Amino acid sequence: MEKNKVAFISDLMLAAVALIWGLGFPVTQMAIDAQLSSGLIVALRFLIAAAVMGIIFRREVRTITPRDALLGCVAGLILGMAFLLQVMGQSMTTPSNSAFLTSLNVIIVPFLSWGFFHQRPTRKMLLVALGCLVGALVLTLSPGEGLQLGFGDLLVLCCAVAFSLHISYLGWVAGRIEVKKLTFLQMLTAGCLGGLYNLAFELPQIAEEDFGWMPILYMGLLSTAFAFFAQTYAQKHTSPARAAVILGCEGLLGSIFSVLLGYEPLTVNLVVGGAIIFLSLLVMEVNPAA
Repeated sequence: MEKNKVAFISDLMLAAVALIWGLGFPVTQMAIDAQLSSGLIVALRFLIAAAVMGIIFRREVRTITPRDALLGCVAGLILGMAFLLQVMGQSMTTPSNSAFLTSLNVIIVPFLSWGFFHQRPTRKMLLVALGCLVGALVLTLSPGEGLQLGFGDLLVLCCAVAFSLHISYLGWVAGRIEVKKLTFLQMLTAGCLGGLYNLAFELPQIAEEDFGWMPILYMGLLSTAFAFFAQTYAQKHTSPARAAVILGCEGLLGSIFSVLLGYEPLTVNLVVGGAIIFLSLLVMEVNPAA
C-alpha cells in the first residue's frame, strides 16, 4: 500500500513538472522575442538554478565525489544539448510545434530503456507511443501539401532524441547518486555548456540583448530548479518509460498555453493532433499497473 502511495505522489510530481514545462514553451518564446540568444537562454536558466540548488543543498554539494561529478556531468551534458537544440529549433518554428515534437521522446524512451537497461516496454506502452507518433504526424500535416517539417522542426526532433536519452539515463543513474547532488551537477554542467556555446558562437550578440528577466527567472526557478529536482526524485520511484508518458503531457499543455497567450491560432491540425496525443497518454493512466 505504501509503495502505491509513493508511486502516486511521484506521478503527481511528474504531472506538476509537465504543467510547468508546458507553460515554459510560450515563456521561452517571450525570451526569444526579447532577442535573447539560444546559448544565453540556456546558460542563464541553468546557472540561476545551479546557484539556487547550491545554496539550498550546500551541505550535500560539499561532499560531491569524483564519481558523483562524473555521473552528474554526463546527465548535464545531455540535458544542456537537448535544451540548446530545443531553443534553437523553437526560434524557427511555433511554440506548439516545439511542444508536441518535444513530447515525441515518449516514443523513444521505452526502446532506449529496453536496449540499454533491459527494461522491456509493455504492449500498452508501445500502443501509447504509437498514438503519440500519429498525433505528432497530424500536427505537422499541411492540407494539400503533406508533411511539412522545417529546419526548426528537425532541430526540435533532435532535441526529443536528446531528452529521451536524458530520461533513460536518469532512470539508470537515479539510484546511484543522491538526488540533490545529481540535480545540482546537472544544472551547473548544462549552464556551463550554454555559456560556452554563447561565447563561441553568439558573442557578437551579447551587447544587443534586451533582457527579459521575468521569463528567465521563471525558467531558472520553476522550469529548472524545481522541475528537475522533482523529476529526478520521482524517477527513483517509477520507470523511465512511465515518466516519459506523464512528462509527454507537456506537449499538449504547451500548445494550449501558446494559443491562450495569443502566440498562434487554434487550427484543426492542432486540435486533432493534440487530441490524439492526449488520448494516447490517457490510456497509460487506465489500469496503470498493466
